[in-house]
Amino acid sequence: MATDIRTADPAAESPRRLFRRQKGKQQRGTQPHAPRLRATRLPLRMLLLASMAAVALGTAAAQAQPAAVTELRQYDIRPQPLSSALTDFASRAGIQLLYSSDMTANLRSPGVSGRLSVDQALPQLLAGTGLGWRYTDAVTVTLMPAPGKSADAAGTVLLPEVTVQATAWRSWQPVEGYVAGVTTTGTKTDTPLIESPQSVSVVTRDQMDDQGSQTVSQTLRYTPGVLAEVRPSARYDSVFVRGFGGQGAGAAYVNFLDGLRQQRSISYAIPTVDPWLLERIEILRGPASVLYGQAGSGGVVNLVSRRPTDADSHEVRVEAGSNGRVQTMFDTGGALTEDGQFLYRLTGIGRKSGTQYDDVDDDRIAIAPAFTWKPSSDTSLTVLSSYQRDPEGGFYNFAPALGSVLPNRNGKIGSGFYAGDPAYDNYSRNSASIGYQFEHRLSDVWTLRQNARYNHLDSSFKAISLSSLQANQRTANRSISDVNDMANTVAVDNQAQATVMTGPVDHTLLFGADWSRGFARRDLGQFTGVTVPTLDIFNPVYGYRYPVARGVQTTRQIQTQLGFYAQDQLAYENWRMTVGLRHDRADSETVQLTGNSRTSQSDDAFTWRAGLLYLFDNGITPYVNYSTSFLPNSGSYSPARGGDAFKPTEGEQYEAGIKYQPPGMNSFVQVAGYSIRQRDVLTADPLNTLYSVQTGEIRSRGIEVEGRASLTSSLDLIGAYSFIDAEVTRSNTAGVAGNRVPQVPRHMVSGWVNYRFQSGPLAGLELGGGVRYIGPTAGNDVNSFEVPGYTLADAAVRYDLGALKPALAGAELTLNVSNLFDKEYVSSCSSATACYFGDRRLVLAGVRYKW
Repeated sequence: MATDIRTADPAAESPRRLFRRQKGKQQRGTQPHAPRLRATRLPLRMLLLASMAAVALGTAAAQAQPAAVTELRQYDIRPQPLSSALTDFASRAGIQLLYSSDMTANLRSPGVSGRLSVDQALPQLLAGTGLGWRYTDAVTVTLMPAPGKSADAAGTVLLPEVTVQATAWRSWQPVEGYVAGVTTTGTKTDTPLIESPQSVSVVTRDQMDDQGSQTVSQTLRYTPGVLAEVRPSARYDSVFVRGFGGQGAGAAYVNFLDGLRQQRSISYAIPTVDPWLLERIEILRGPASVLYGQAGSGGVVNLVSRRPTDADSHEVRVEAGSNGRVQTMFDTGGALTEDGQFLYRLTGIGRKSGTQYDDVDDDRIAIAPAFTWKPSSDTSLTVLSSYQRDPEGGFYNFAPALGSVLPNRNGKIGSGFYAGDPAYDNYSRNSASIGYQFEHRLSDVWTLRQNARYNHLDSSFKAISLSSLQANQRTANRSISDVNDMANTVAVDNQAQATVMTGPVDHTLLFGADWSRGFARRDLGQFTGVTVPTLDIFNPVYGYRYPVARGVQTTRQIQTQLGFYAQDQLAYENWRMTVGLRHDRADSETVQLTGNSRTSQSDDAFTWRAGLLYLFDNGITPYVNYSTSFLPNSGSYSPARGGDAFKPTEGEQYEAGIKYQPPGMNSFVQVAGYSIRQRDVLTADPLNTLYSVQTGEIRSRGIEVEGRASLTSSLDLIGAYSFIDAEVTRSNTAGVAGNRVPQVPRHMVSGWVNYRFQSGPLAGLELGGGVRYIGPTAGNDVNSFEVPGYTLADAAVRYDLGALKPALAGAELTLNVSNLFDKEYVSSCSSATACYFGDRRLVLAGVRYKW
């Protein structure tokens, strides 16, 4: 009977990749059932080669151990199902484990405890299972039945027939360190990063924990090509990727969760997920419409939820810090039954906090239950749900350029300046979702999947906003807003995956159809004839009794999207090629209940991509790709500009790069060069900021360098550099063509190092630190002024109390400091009246306990 070959690997590296390192070639996929020990079965050949090598070398080979497996490490793995124990052990040991799923079925491990080498730990871990092991290469261990357990009359070990079967959503599994080997965001199939002909980065859970990230934007600080905190705030996660982001209706918010779009409402009901609820974040740079439909040319940021796991895991945290911040988090999960058929996960956070602005708070409560049912090895159903309430949604403040980045005759504005009024301003948001991920393997060839989610989102927004600065350069004119927003969205993605061969070429085929429908409603308060008091920006006075809205303008909007896509991942020896094609149709209908007006628009487009790479045996992989994007734009120009509906935003990218994964090392390096052109981009209308206009064309060219490494169990490193030349090449606004895109720096550099002391008097201590540089940016479309660049430092300290006293094992003290030297800076400006101060120093101390 054909079974999966399982890989227990901290980098989730595929068995195919491991074999290629030894043979210089790789088979991808499966073949029809064949007699046992058939030579064309790649995973079986891998096991046979390992056995033959061991017989030829005898005991001498077994004694030739690399340093990676002779290093003494601390293990505390409890008794549990063998499959989950192996995953935990491989993560801790920094090795890869290959084995057939049949070998571990219904087996339990007695666990292992103590400071041991791999050779010392494995006998304990496998005691009573009847399994043995052999080294396939320096960091790869292959499990097999121990001699005498399953042998023929000649004493030859009988190996079970195994096949490689790609399955989706494996990339959500926990990774130890900063290097993730597999992603689904780039292909919707489990594909090693080294084999994806496009630039992809993964922010792991360990990185988020080490850096103390409080928002999704903060988790992206050390990611190349991503300007994460262009407008710092806990309220929204608005990012620029490869120079594309924008403001207002065209802003690029992080809105993909588990591969499905999170739809925003018409104005301010915009989804945000707390990073504590996430296992990892995957960033696909460049156009991704061929897989995800409506997406910008810069790329896609896909959030990956925590899911149930076989191994029991429990954690509680309590933290307190700057601005009166107090928060507690918990995460618990594991098997509900001994056979691992039912699994659960429950994650939650509660926070009460102020901000760097007086009387402006940032409070949150969120919980995410998850449940998995695995009736067989071929079928699984995972239900994911969440509820998040933000009763106080933090700040979204801006200041004039005069006094912040430009000289003002009256002096300089401090970063504590608040343009609104805390007595009136408020933002609250509620979001709730429930969905599932279903997978069923029909055969060695076909696998079916369905990913679905229903999401509800609503918000209440009241704000006093800066609109202009008077000639005296100190009196600000302001406007008033009162908006209630809501959106209900259903999204479904159906997939059929086939793994076949045509001659010497292996194919992983993916066919899909996704559909979404969103209903949104906005009640916009009307303040006709209302005069908002001005504000002295150098001596602000708050607490006015502002009038309530005198009327409400209600807008309803329905958006429907339907897409069909097909993809082929071809493998021939060391060559890999990915081609994909998609057709999208997007329909929207907007009804103004006040005035009884109705507008509708329909857009459709074909998008495609093609990528090619070659896998050298030394770990170097050059690649090229071409891809296109399609993003419909709801809405229309202002009546003063004719009121015509917006055209879709379309783009194309050429990219070439090199990826490098050194054999035997848990590290990954990638270098990419790209050129993107995007047409019909939405930007704020200078005649009326309540509307948008479509800038003619933006061209972005650049270079990105990223290096990630978990070199030992003690040392983790991240390094990133980005050069972005983003220019407006055509524009509907005079004086803009040929200018730099506002808010986008030419240069960004960042680096982070984390070190754990495992012996000596400092054992148990962990130190981390990073530096981020963001270069100067243009302050507006006409480039009339520039925002200075800035350099920030971050630091982290952790101490394992178990090193002090064994009875305290699992307890840890933590300290994270963001903007270590409390630098006052302006992160960016989008116009002369919209500049955004960056976050000041945040100190957060806490205690964590895991068991």
